[in-house]
Amino acid sequence: MARYRWPTMSSWFEKILKPAPTPLASQFVLSAVEKADSGEHSLAYKLQNSDGAFPQVHIAAECLNHLAAGIDTTGDALCFLMYQLSLPRSFQVQDQLIAELLSNKEKSLDDLPYLEAVIKEGLRCFPPIPMSQPRYVPKDGRIIDGCSIPAGVIVSCQAWSVHQLNENVFVRGDQFLPERWLDPQACVEMNRLFFAFSAGGRSCTGKHLALIEMKCLLREVYSRYKTRIAPEMTGSMALSDQAISTRPLDQTCKLIFEPIG
Repeated sequence: MARYRWPTMSSWFEKILKPAPTPLASQFVLSAVEKADSGEHSLAYKLQNSDGAFPQVHIAAECLNHLAAGIDTTGDALCFLMYQLSLPRSFQVQDQLIAELLSNKEKSLDDLPYLEAVIKEGLRCFPPIPMSQPRYVPKDGRIIDGCSIPAGVIVSCQAWSVHQLNENVFVRGDQFLPERWLDPQACVEMNRLFFAFSAGGRSCTGKHLALIEMKCLLREVYSRYKTRIAPEMTGSMALSDQAISTRPLDQTCKLIFEPIG
């Protein structure tokens, strides 16, 4: 939607970098925001009925930004998580997740604590955004890890380091242990350092949408199937920094879906 907001700059950008076109996504969003019945829960509805009186094309641009930002990140996070669940060492976790889903079919997604624990542990171990997130040190400076940092200096950190380097908070932080999120006392400090969606006023506005998407997909899959690694899966699943998102190094993840029962 940048071409609608900044047409001149976008035309030069497209000539130089030749980004892949997204006509289907653009047209879908443009037609969707023309409808007056998008629902009170939707971003389009909130922008259409806000005091700012946004032009329709700006509403479409904002919606497309949310759509685009959530495709690669959520997909990559689910890729790593489902691969982890499919490893023999995680079969116990997968079985416990399946048991919770099958015995609580009528419960809402927010009432499934083990499902949420699995997702949060997946995001902790395999955060889909690898980039550092810079911030200015505020007025009067700050003490960071025992070092005095003056005001105005740019500091940054990224989720993987925050989740791995705080051994006193994330005990055995290099291991995939969803059970850690079931301890309400430990969760207080873990949630404070949970950085998969950043934190504060600049945290991801799509956080809740991403979580509900992951919950929906995992419930649909693991209510019906068990998963395991396909024998022909030989590619590396090491985290590869793609600047904007994290993907498997060989961009290959092959799983077998076995129907339950």
